[in-house]
Amino acid sequence: MPSVKAFRAAFLDFTDDPFFTDESQSVRYFADGLLVVEDGKVKELGSWKAVRSKHPNVPITDYTGLLITSGFIDTHIHFPQTEMIAAYGKQLLEWLNKFTFPTERKFQDKEYAKKVASVFLQELLRNGTTTALVFAAVFPESVEAFFEEADRLNLCMIAGKVMMDRNAPDFLTDTAKSSYHDSKQLIEKWHHKNRLRYAVTPRFAPTSTDEQLQLAGKLLSEYPSVYLHTHLSEDADEIAWVKELFPQADGYLDVYDRAQLVTNRSIFAHGIHLTETEFQRLSEAEAAIAFCPTSNLF
Repeated sequence: MPSVKAFRAAFLDFTDDPFFTDESQSVRYFADGLLVVEDGKVKELGSWKAVRSKHPNVPITDYTGLLITSGFIDTHIHFPQTEMIAAYGKQLLEWLNKFTFPTERKFQDKEYAKKVASVFLQELLRNGTTTALVFAAVFPESVEAFFEEADRLNLCMIAGKVMMDRNAPDFLTDTAKSSYHDSKQLIEKWHHKNRLRYAVTPRFAPTSTDEQLQLAGKLLSEYPSVYLHTHLSEDADEIAWVKELFPQADGYLDVYDRAQLVTNRSIFAHGIHLTETEFQRLSEAEAAIAFCPTSNLF
């Protein structure tokens, strides 16, 4: 027999994207609603009167006076940075070298990565986040650990191995070819396994050679349903550095565009200092910016 239960409360959710549709058509609210769940999946949601009459005998947990929403989705987060949250760096590049890279070195140890993944996922859930687009570390072990823990919890998570073959410590770099082969193996093993999805993840343009970015683009063409997840225009010094490293490109976004990385499945983190041309190109490609208010302000 299926397990059926119901919850009474106020409910708020979204039935469409409010960026593209009118608020009245995209936001749904029931001041007094009933949510019916069967075997852990939503069966029905509506007003108390309408839904209760269809399920008169289902046991109810009464949360009257409280609000229930759908789980939140975090579109850009690094699970290896869990233990260094709020580490202060004056600017992005200093912060990476002083805090981030030494911390990520530990994620070559799969058991350590699993412990952090467990804490990270429980913290997400504790704060109402049920899906996230996640940076792992450069080590395939970090991705394996993360996906194993997410799968154990039956979560919908999107993650990928960082691709980084230059401008980082030797202990944290791969090669263009190894990043391609490692990512390929991870995609074949984890993408669409239960509720898990894969994102091809060059860290950001300065830590990848042209060859590595081109191979990232090759992965997108070989596996059209995966995502692309990277950083874009977070810091003025970073943008100047990109210009030095890629003089042939017409701006930061164009570095990714030349490698076929700007698509409707691409998510670029931050995007604070974009040009009008870059905004236009992102719009044409239907690519997304993961705007991170607290990080951007910090």
